[in-house]
Amino acid sequence: MNKSILRQALKFKDNNPFHSQIEKLYSLALEYQKNEECYFIKSKYRQKAEILDYEMFFKFISEELLSGKKVLGFEDIENIIKATTRKENIQATGNSKSNYIRVFDKVIIYQIGNNSPSLHKNIHEIEPISKILAVENGETFLNIYLIMSKFGFNEFVYLGGFTNTLTREFLVDKDVVFFLDYDIEAIRIYDSFKCKKKSFFKHPNIEKYFNNKKIRNTELYLEQRDKLPEQHSELQWLIDLIEDSSAVIEQEIIEYEAY
Repeated sequence: MNKSILRQALKFKDNNPFHSQIEKLYSLALEYQKNEECYFIKSKYRQKAEILDYEMFFKFISEELLSGKKVLGFEDIENIIKATTRKENIQATGNSKSNYIRVFDKVIIYQIGNNSPSLHKNIHEIEPISKILAVENGETFLNIYLIMSKFGFNEFVYLGGFTNTLTREFLVDKDVVFFLDYDIEAIRIYDSFKCKKKSFFKHPNIEKYFNNKKIRNTELYLEQRDKLPEQHSELQWLIDLIEDSSAVIEQEIIEYEAY
């Protein structure tokens, strides 16, 4: 295992890195794409790199860098790096916590109706009977029933960005509606998930929020705009709103009363 190359892979988690930041990773990816006759990453000198197919990207990481150890998301890569760090810390200091932060790994946070959320480490413990609303933001999730029951939702799962492996696995064969920020990163998150059926929740008054200069976020748009796709078969309405306003809308900003 080469942790430096794994760290290069992690540079895609929040932003598209420049070619110079992922040269070793890209060299391996080029060879893999040639051998497997696939195309999942592109990068050019002095330009930013881009993942075109997340499923194939993580397959490449699993097979080429981790000798077949399966990873489905960036959290898996982070935890693998932390696990090796933990072992080294124990050997060096006897303290597994000295240089890393412990986090939940492979846990589903699920809520039915107005009940308290529950933690699950077994996907077979949960048997949905309706569409699942996958919620990106923690603050929103704490009030999710009051916010989204008005739209007919009764079953909720917390994502937290690109989420952990178990939640991603759980959603593969489900009917899912994604309740994300109305920004460019949300498009990447949405595209990274494979589901039986999925859609992006479009608030009926979303145009009003994009037209409100007091709540739209221009700074975040400027940070993310280089990752804005020109076209999207499902989310062209969101791309158009972002381009027209040169801004994005964060989920928490939308007043709950407006729902």
